[in-house]
Amino acid sequence: MVHNYYQIPGGEDTVVANEKRLLEEHGHEVVLYTRHNNELKSMSKFLKLSLPFTTIFNPRTYREIKKIIRREKIEIVHVHNTLNLISPAVYYAAVKCSVPVVQTIHNFRFLCPGATFYRDGHICEDCVSKGLGCAIKHKCYRGSRAQTLVCVASTWIHRHTRILGKINYIALTEFNKKKLLQLKQIKSDRVFVKPNFTFEIEPGIRGV
Repeated sequence: MVHNYYQIPGGEDTVVANEKRLLEEHGHEVVLYTRHNNELKSMSKFLKLSLPFTTIFNPRTYREIKKIIRREKIEIVHVHNTLNLISPAVYYAAVKCSVPVVQTIHNFRFLCPGATFYRDGHICEDCVSKGLGCAIKHKCYRGSRAQTLVCVASTWIHRHTRILGKINYIALTEFNKKKLLQLKQIKSDRVFVKPNFTFEIEPGIRGV
């Protein structure tokens, strides 16, 4: 399982923990590969300057994922979040090692650099209908044109390498699946709907 933690904890982190626990309780061995965006705070100036490039493709991720796959004899690579430090390099490493990749779609980032289909108080799907340049115009990622440009570049590059058509997807709802299939290189037989879940709370536990 591969996950890049944001600086502010969120629901994706809970999903990763729950799925890891569920798999292990049913006898599967899980190897967790993670990075944490808190690393950005102590990163050297050189590494910070290289972030626009490593966000798109991080050579460290590529090397480490291949090493883990071969050492641990990994059968499936399940990806949750790759932004900013892991990057989509994880897909290429797994495909290079002929290991299937599953990407859980937690948001709309594959279609919308802002990830939400929402801008300036209204629903916005301009990047789908008019092109990714709309996100740069409106500074849709964190209100920064420069950071949005990096997100757009990453999305554009990985669409054009056709890597997105080589991996499998878990969508949380039929709506999410329908939206994802607007990317023509992704075929419907590679997208599976599996809602998030939680574990049953044991009777008598309070304050949950």
